[in-house]
Order: sequence, then structure tokens, then C-alpha cells
Amino acid sequence: MFHKPDWLKDLGRYEVTKNPADKYVFKVPSLRNVALTAPYFNDGSVWSLEEAVKTMAYAQLGRTLSETEVKNIVAFLHALSADPALAVTPPTLPPSSLSTPKPMP
Repeated sequence: MFHKPDWLKDLGRYEVTKNPADKYVFKVPSLRNVALTAPYFNDGSVWSLEEAVKTMAYAQLGRTLSETEVKNIVAFLHALSADPALAVTPPTLPPSSLSTPKPMP
């Protein structure tokens, strides 16, 4: 057993529902662009992606990662970054005409 961090006092969704099954349940965002979205965690307590990786390794796995492991995970998370405008820009479609195929009924 490892030491539980103080942030485990935040009971998550349970604070709203009072359902014991909701203890420590949080809405988890996508990892897309995670390197661009500091601060981290539901309370914004960590500003470094490296520190977030170290914290989660300890909290969820009960172990301390090597610097190489942290570096590799952070590099992977950076690889998930893209220009946010590309995610919301609709594609340019060819113009439609009377001869444009229609969906089959």
C-alpha cells in the first residue's frame, strides 16, 4: 500500500450525487492537445505535464517513473497535439450542381 495524496479528499462526482459508486469519479477529457491545456487535474493544481505524469504514475500505479519513462510519455503526449483550428474547420467540398449524385432513398 502506498501513501494516498491529500488531493484524494476531493470525492469527485460523489459530492453532487452522494452515490458511493461515484466516489473519485471525474469527467476525463480527451488527450488530444493535452500538452497545450495546462494546468492539469480537475483542480488545476499542476502546471507541468512532466509533473502530471509523475503524479499519476504514483497515484495509479504506486511507483515512481524513471526520468526516461517520464520523458517518453511526455513525448507521446506532445505527439497528440495538433493545430486546434484544424479540428474545427469544416472541409472544403466541391460545388454541387443538378448532376451531383444524391443519396439513395
